[in-house]
Amino acid sequence: MKARMQFGMMPISGKAGELVFCYNRRTGGMYAREYKYPTLTGNHHKMGGVAKNLFAIKPTEDFKYDCRTYAYLYATSRKNRGVKIWTWSNCYLHLMYALAAALPGIDLGTLTREEIYQQDLPCISIKRAVEAGLLEVVDNYARLDNQI
Repeated sequence: MKARMQFGMMPISGKAGELVFCYNRRTGGMYAREYKYPTLTGNHHKMGGVAKNLFAIKPTEDFKYDCRTYAYLYATSRKNRGVKIWTWSNCYLHLMYALAAALPGIDLGTLTREEIYQQDLPCISIKRAVEAGLLEVVDNYARLDNQI
């Protein structure tokens, strides 16, 4: 549910009793929801293992900068299809899951940097990912060619 503060009060984030307040500084909106701890399943552990492995690849700072730039360009384009890409990590995970969907033989739980270079996968750079159809085309994507 959307929440509002009284006149002139700063928005808050965090827990307050049974409610959790979330403030999004980009949209200026504040939301409140009831605090519920999720029931953990095997899928949570699998996705956590995949994310841990993907971040163990340790993308370079230049690649992270390209991901940040792509996220900004994507967020400001009018044609994004409701997919929220705000940060470099959102862009990186979105790219890797799109890679796994496009190439079913790729196991994100065991993928390494060496395999990416050996198989010449399109996730090496944002430019190649856009050209391969893993990410949507944005303006000036051709300059985002730093390697992972």
